[in-house]
Order: sequence, then structure tokens, then C-alpha cells
Amino acid sequence: MEKITTSRRQLLKMGTIALVTAPMVGMSTVASAKQNTAIRTALKFQSTPNGDKQCNKCMNYIPNAAKPDNKEAVNGCKLYPGDDEIPPNGYCNGFVAKPK
Repeated sequence: MEKITTSRRQLLKMGTIALVTAPMVGMSTVASAKQNTAIRTALKFQSTPNGDKQCNKCMNYIPNAAKPDNKEAVNGCKLYPGDDEIPPNGYCNGFVAKPK
């Protein structure tokens, strides 16, 4: 069985992200859209990758199951509830690499 190692920095990052996003659970779509704008700003979301770091390589990325190889912005992210406009090659400070 493969041992998964997580650094203290990654655990702290995920804990902080969870605290930021937790209050938004259960909000209406309109309120959620406004909150996502605030979250995008807080996490410094950008539609271009940061070197090798990009959304489709992040453990928070939710690809569109109907079109797994799509290049369109119809994907989601655990950090942006209800947001289905996450491009596969985007990036934010909430990036946590998928385990290899």
C-alpha cells in the first residue's frame, strides 16, 4: 500500500481554505455568485497557469464528467461552490497538487 505524505504547509493551506469556504455552504445562487467573486479575488484566481500549476492538476478541480477532455470553462472546483466556469488551465492560491 502506498503511503501518502502531506506536508504541514499543505494541511494548513487546506484548513484555511476550508474555514474560508465553510460559511458559504447553503447560500442562494445569487449570493453564491457574489461570494465566488470574493473568493476568486481572495485566492487570486487567474485564467492562465502558474508554471506547471493549473486547475486540472489540482485536487480541488472537478472536471465536467460529461466531457472529461473538454477545453471549455464548464468545470467546477471545491473551493468555488456552484461555479461551473473554472478553466482547466486556470490557477489560484488554493492549488494543491494531486497525489502522484
